[in-house]
Order: sequence, then C-alpha cells, then structure tokens
Amino acid sequence: MKKFNPNKPYNELPKLPPDFNFDDVEILKKVNSANIALSKLSGIAHSIPNRKLLIEPLSVKEAVASSGIENINTTVEEVFQASLFDESKLTKEQKETLHYKDALLTGFELIEQKGFLNTNSFIEIQSILEPDKSGIRKIPGVKIANISTGETLYTPPEGEELIRDLLKNLEDYYNDVNDQNVDVLIKTAVCHYQFESIHPFLDGNGRVGRILMVLQLILAQRLQTPVLFLSGYINKNRAEYYRLLREVTSRDNWKIWIMYILTAIEEQSNETTSTVIKMNDLTQKYRAEIKLKLPKIYSADLVEFLFSYPFYTQKKISKSMNLNRNTSLKYLNALLEAGFVESFKSQKENIYYSPIFVSLLK
Repeated sequence: MKKFNPNKPYNELPKLPPDFNFDDVEILKKVNSANIALSKLSGIAHSIPNRKLLIEPLSVKEAVASSGIENINTTVEEVFQASLFDESKLTKEQKETLHYKDALLTGFELIEQKGFLNTNSFIEIQSILEPDKSGIRKIPGVKIANISTGETLYTPPEGEELIRDLLKNLEDYYNDVNDQNVDVLIKTAVCHYQFESIHPFLDGNGRVGRILMVLQLILAQRLQTPVLFLSGYINKNRAEYYRLLREVTSRDNWKIWIMYILTAIEEQSNETTSTVIKMNDLTQKYRAEIKLKLPKIYSADLVEFLFSYPFYTQKKISKSMNLNRNTSLKYLNALLEAGFVESFKSQKENIYYSPIFVSLLK
C-alpha cells in the first residue's frame, strides 16, 4: 500500500500524467458506452436552434446540485425565483447558487474567447464563486476533515509557488484534449482528481472542479453547449465520491475512480438527453397551441422566452422582448387566462411560470 500521511501536507503529489496504464478492458468498454451517451446528448442539444433554451434552465439545475454537495441547500424553484430580484434581498444560499451559474457561464465564455483555460481562468471562475476568498491559497494549515468526527482525511500541498507549479502542470494536461493516447473522458476524471488534490483555493474547490469537468468536454468539442453536469450523480453518490478520491491518493486506485466518473458521464448524459427531448417537445407543443388559441399574441420569440426562463415577471418579459408595460401585461394575462402559465405573488411582484416546464427541471 502507498505510504501516505493525511496529517502532512501532500507536497509530493505526483504531476500528470499519472503512472497508470489506461488500456484496461473494463475502462475502455465504459469509455465507449459513455462516449455513445455523450454523443447522443451533444447531437440532441445541437439540434435546438436557440441554445439559451438549454443553458439558462439546465445551468441553474446544475448549480443547485453542485452547491448541495457542499451543503449549500436550496431548490431549483427558489433559485429561479431569486434570479428575478436584487441580490440584497436573497439568502446566502441563493446568492452562492446563482454565483455558481455565473461562474460556469464565465468559464464557457473564456473558452469561446481564448480556446483554452489556464490558471488565471481557474482563479477568475473561483473569484465569482467566492469573491471574499478569491485567489490562490497562501495560508498554511488547511486540512480536509470528517465533518462528524473531526478526523483529518487529507492535507493538501502548501506554498503558493508549489501550488502554482502543480496548476501549470495540470493546465498543460487539461488543455491537451487531442491526446491520441488517452480519451478525453478519462482525462476529465484524472484532471478532476488532480485539481481537488491540489486544492488551490481556500474555498470553492469542489464547485470549481465540477465546472472544469464540463468545460473540458467543451474544449475537446465533445459538447458544443455546457449542458452535461455531473453534480446530480455525485450528489446521489456523495460518500462514494469522497471515498474514491481518497483511494487514489492513498492507494493509487485510479481504476475505480475513473470508472466512477465514466459512469457519471454516461448516466447524466442519458438523463439530460431525456430532459432536453421533453423540453423540446413541450416547446413545440406550446408553439402550436399558442398559435392556435392566441394568434394575436403568438410569436416564435414569445415561445422561446417562455422556455428560457422558468419564472418571470412583467418587467423581465418587457425587457427581454422589448415590449412596453401594457403589451407585456396583455401577453401575460392572455397566457394566464388560456392556462399556459400560472402566477403567484412574491416580494410584491407577480411571478409567472409554467408548472410543467418547472417540473422537468427538478
């Protein structure tokens, strides 16, 4: 068994690539099935003309799941509604979850602009998540402990120079998405382990690490839109996730860790494909029914708006569709009367939503 002292800073964390033969039959079979599921998701997502119809709703769903792993607990409905109001009126949990969505989309924009992510990109993403604790960790003594017992499970590397050196090695491996020797899905598992082991920030490491997984698949062009999120699977299998991370560190048990991430990619790809198909079907159904029942207000832009934002106010629809107040109220009242949306009051505002659409995102 590998010699490892959880109470000592792991300054000996090996650089990438790991000393492991990935040409394992079981791993390669799982890589194949995960790639098939991911390819299907990518194709379905790419067939949706307006990607905003997917990014906004699904990124909030991911933000809720990923934050939940860190015991930042809120619901999809609460976060969607929170996005309509000034941040000063939100709970700490709602703010942090909305910051996650913003950080994810910032990372996506950085890839579109630069075609790579580096250490500065990682820092920028983390600074959105944790504006009061941003930047590379400089303070020694950080330990990861069992919440219940207080037992130290892992002590990450210490020293800014060492942390930056490890991150530079990670970013080189992370951005080499055309590596002919290792499939990018395996590299995603390896990079996630390495990032979590470096633990470069005082806070937000887990959430940044999960954002970087989907962004790596964007870099590799396995996805065009950031719609595959692994937090749902990790949240359901949280104890195993942490146990397997530790087993790579203590026993070099790469295989079970890689199999775990590949299973997460496959299962979440299949689940998200199903959700996207249902969202698209519902959009087409509303398009046809609104056109038939409410021809005077029907437009393709209106239907796209209804499925870009699960909850909305009169002000939001006015701003998004460039409508005056009276026209937007006319639209909403017509939709309400015809049963396409329901409403309730929150913070003195009428909130409108489609219950069927919201249920797809839970």
